[in-house]
Amino acid sequence: MATDGREIPRLAAGHSRDALADALDRAGCCVIEGALEPELVDALAADMAPYVESTPRGDTEFAGSGTRRTGLVVGRSPTFRQHLALHPSVMAAGQHVLGHAHGWNLSFAHYFELFRGEPTQMLHRDTWKYGAPPFGVEVDLNALWAMTDFTEANGATRVVPGSHTWEPDRRPQAGEDIPAVAPRGSVLLYTGLIFHGGGANVTDEVRLAVNAQYAVGWLRQTELFLLEYPPDAVAEWDDELVRLIGYQPGGPALGHWRNAEDPFTAVREYREGI
Repeated sequence: MATDGREIPRLAAGHSRDALADALDRAGCCVIEGALEPELVDALAADMAPYVESTPRGDTEFAGSGTRRTGLVVGRSPTFRQHLALHPSVMAAGQHVLGHAHGWNLSFAHYFELFRGEPTQMLHRDTWKYGAPPFGVEVDLNALWAMTDFTEANGATRVVPGSHTWEPDRRPQAGEDIPAVAPRGSVLLYTGLIFHGGGANVTDEVRLAVNAQYAVGWLRQTELFLLEYPPDAVAEWDDELVRLIGYQPGGPALGHWRNAEDPFTAVREYREGI
């Protein structure tokens, strides 16, 4: 438990929107237990199994030589597309945290494996990746799906509840971070301003997770979805998911295609031409 008494709010799958909003406003994070059925966890792992062995492990201290991050999850996993990307709890959280913007997108999705011996990761804010001064508003929301039980021993992500309200120069002190312990099928939600980092895995288990990050539409996506998934690749996907990966304007005059058109037009035209 954090030395200042803050804890990670925990919600059940049948939570209310108000309870979710309160948790995110107050702590900047929460765990929703039972968000994903066990059979869907198995299905997603099976979707990604053919690809993980060819993925290299991290090659920097921050990325971690004991961590493997396999990408292209949106295209490779029908389970992710159908059940995780647009999960009602995640969409409600995204609208609450990012709904101040004209629009918001899925920014990346990776399949994470944390192996024995991986040390504790440096606590950080995800907004640091933009290399810019603080924006003054929340611009990111993370959904970290527990594909195995998250325990303190196997490296459950450590978060600092309430740190989304801190001044830009404040840094966590010893004892302020808490392991986000969660049973398989849970989802840990945390905003881009929350200090967090992977825990140390001191077990023989491989801690598995799917990390899906959402961001306001006026920021460049971490993963170049429009390059990975051109119109012909997404023609059969759900319209809402197609828009969520970037086939929508990022602002009133941002992210248009061709003659100032909505980029979803490119997908619609491809469908009509088949």
